[in-house]
Amino acid sequence: METIDVIRASAVSTNWRYLWASMPHLNFSYTDFWLNPLRKELSLTRVYEKFKDLINWVLMAHDKSVSIQSFRLFCLNNDDDHSLYRWVNILAQKHVRELYLIITSDSEKPFALPRCLLASDSLEVFELDLRLCVLKIPSYAGFSGLKSLRLVNTQLLDQNLFQNFISSCHLLENLSLERCVFHDFKVLDISLRNLRKLVIDGDGCDIPFDEGLSKCELKIACPNLLYFDLSGPFVQSLSWDKYPSFLQTAILFAFSYDRPELNEEFANFVLKILGGVCHVEALKLRISILEYISPAAAKPGCFSTIFYNLKSLRVSTGMEKCYLQSIIYLLNCAPNLQLLSIHIDEEMCEYDYEWKIPDEAIACLTCHLKMVKLIEVDSTDYELEIIGFFLKHGHVLEKMIIIWHSGVQRESQRAAIQEVMKFPRSSSYVTITFSELKQFGCDEL
Repeated sequence: METIDVIRASAVSTNWRYLWASMPHLNFSYTDFWLNPLRKELSLTRVYEKFKDLINWVLMAHDKSVSIQSFRLFCLNNDDDHSLYRWVNILAQKHVRELYLIITSDSEKPFALPRCLLASDSLEVFELDLRLCVLKIPSYAGFSGLKSLRLVNTQLLDQNLFQNFISSCHLLENLSLERCVFHDFKVLDISLRNLRKLVIDGDGCDIPFDEGLSKCELKIACPNLLYFDLSGPFVQSLSWDKYPSFLQTAILFAFSYDRPELNEEFANFVLKILGGVCHVEALKLRISILEYISPAAAKPGCFSTIFYNLKSLRVSTGMEKCYLQSIIYLLNCAPNLQLLSIHIDEEMCEYDYEWKIPDEAIACLTCHLKMVKLIEVDSTDYELEIIGFFLKHGHVLEKMIIIWHSGVQRESQRAAIQEVMKFPRSSSYVTITFSELKQFGCDEL
């Protein structure tokens, strides 16, 4: 709930009159609807002054005995206005634990983190979205108690300062760098012993011709990492000081900035990145990964990395030979796999009817695979062949879920269901369910 709504509610009853003054969670946004009537009558400058007056009033009148647990702010910033720094100073004195800032600036100067914020020992969660402005990295250590840091749409200029600053956050458990611009970074070195979750997502950056980390070496020394997400343009190289043996989830939605020539050399480069997460329990892959490893997957018996701990594999795929070969390759590399989820990308469905799925046993299908989920099935003969393959070779399969593409007509669904129910099954207790796409949320995809 927005803070302004709580203030309005305080006027309803005398018992609620001072409720807003003891709120531990405050939320202000310059885009709030309550400002719309003022925008029709006043200049943008005067509207923003009214917005600042509200924040000043709430912070100054806030109960001094109550700590502010979380503070969310979407505001403007310019060289002549120091309101933001004054608010942050008050928040530091109020021992704020979680701070979420979205800042739109018309200044060409880099945004500097307030010293009082860096010196705070109560701050545990900090999220900053600079709308592609430059962040001035401090040259000294800070955030002694910080456990979660998320930088979004932020330009970073100094490789060494950034590395030293991040490494000084010794208690950091979650680090997320989303749509950030790393100017002239040759190496992105992340060394944090306590880090549990690392997200590096360069997908969707709005800077024209930005190549993300495609010319940068990524070095990771996080031995206790549990969750790793690498999205956006591929890094030039990825190296681990020590493979994270406790890794539970890895998401690789990376792609090559310049469309690479599909050859064994590039396939081995991608497989090496996959090898870095070989201890993972749950793996999610973008369709491009399947394409890139296809030259290696085409070589019989070539399994460079074995995912012994892998229990869940989620992939997006097309229906071409290169994608399906790569899926078979990954199944052979995951002997203990229990869940396989395949999202069929209709834009990549140029069916290759000349290539047939090898009619051969795969270790995980024989002994461990219990669930197969096929998402956005279009009821083509090729897709039905894939369904038949898993039913035939899934000796311990317990459940198969087929989710129709939204464009499949009811008659086509019924005909496909009749066909599927005739397929031979190795598992006598497998159940097959058919569902509509709209019944599932984004997480299912």
